[in-house]
Amino acid sequence: MAVRGALAVGFIAFALPVGAQTPGVVVREVLDPAQGAVIGQSVSLYVDVLFPDTMPRPPRVKIPDAQGVQVMRFESQGVTLTENTGGQTYVGQRFTFDIFPRRGGALALPPAEVTLLNAAGDVTGSAKGNPVTLNVTVPQGVDASGPVIASTRVTAVQSWTPDPRTRLAPGGAVVRTITREAADVPALGMPELRFVAPDGVRAYVDPPVSEDRANRGAITGHRTDKVTYVFERAGAFELPALSQPWWDLGTKSVQSVPLTGATVTIAAAPDSAASPAAGPWNTRAWLTAAAILAAFIAGIAMIVRYGWPWAHEAWLAWQRRRAGSEHAARRDLCRAARTGDAAATYRALGVWRSRMSLSDAEEVAGHEPLRALTMQLERSLFGHGGEWTPDLGRQLAHAVSSIPKRTPRAAHGSALPPLNPVAGS
Repeated sequence: MAVRGALAVGFIAFALPVGAQTPGVVVREVLDPAQGAVIGQSVSLYVDVLFPDTMPRPPRVKIPDAQGVQVMRFESQGVTLTENTGGQTYVGQRFTFDIFPRRGGALALPPAEVTLLNAAGDVTGSAKGNPVTLNVTVPQGVDASGPVIASTRVTAVQSWTPDPRTRLAPGGAVVRTITREAADVPALGMPELRFVAPDGVRAYVDPPVSEDRANRGAITGHRTDKVTYVFERAGAFELPALSQPWWDLGTKSVQSVPLTGATVTIAAAPDSAASPAAGPWNTRAWLTAAAILAAFIAGIAMIVRYGWPWAHEAWLAWQRRRAGSEHAARRDLCRAARTGDAAATYRALGVWRSRMSLSDAEEVAGHEPLRALTMQLERSLFGHGGEWTPDLGRQLAHAVSSIPKRTPRAAHGSALPPLNPVAGS
């Protein structure tokens, strides 16, 4: 984003000087763009710290937390500044912060907090910038109840492994991988995808992988979501389509990237062959049985000798499946809620919901105490008039714990071991 030329000199007159310890230090703040920002758009906040004649050492600058915005910094170093005003030379640095508004209206950003250092790196004083207000609009057609992507470029692609057209047997699995990328939007600002599965299918959602990339101050958000669908019985199953809506800053319009669903056909398991009638036991039968027993004992010895790595890997796989269960997500949600961290609680709530069956999700939606606390949590992050406190977090954890835990029952003829399902049963 281009910085307007008026930054060079004009804002010194409005700067807030540090206290008596370091007279003459100037701190100023300005937004770019100053007007016309929309929800979810990246807005640059420039904080200039200027010293008369010389700068002993670059200061440390922090932006306090503010309601309704996310504040990030992707550039590790400031930009050196030199200015001359009224015959006085100023030397300092400009620090750039990226502001992401998560709700509409006038959002007040508190003054920047500056820690001043001497040449040896010791603290010599502090200063504060000027408070600024970011006016944010919510365009018509944009759903502001959750995170909104506002960008000039958004892509979303998906892949299936194996091909969904492959005929599978009961117990087979298909992995769906979705990769989203957005210019000037970090992966943290991308909404959660809601993975659901039809009856007879279980969905196991992996934790998302974020790989943001910064290039000369420009951030490109990169997020990969992966879900594994496991099919419990024969039949044709429709895996639902998804979409990624976003606001196009270039065309000023709502766009959407479609992610098509798939139809997976599971073939019926073949009937077991009938066992032949047992004949009378004779010497030859006993010899055959002894040979089979010897082969079995030899096989056990081989497994003990060479099969431990496989068994160990199978144990680790079972632990990973257990960690990806609904019960584990519920436990993680209660733990996050008790900390009072609204953002962590919201993310854990999304993971828990994604691992529910459709019937459980409907029951949870009707749980009035949890529904009221969830609305308060969303208002604190994305809406007006909401504040999240540790006490509310403990109440939400208690409400979640009060919902009866269910152990899913596998359908007759299932080829699967007992697992904790995320969706569908």
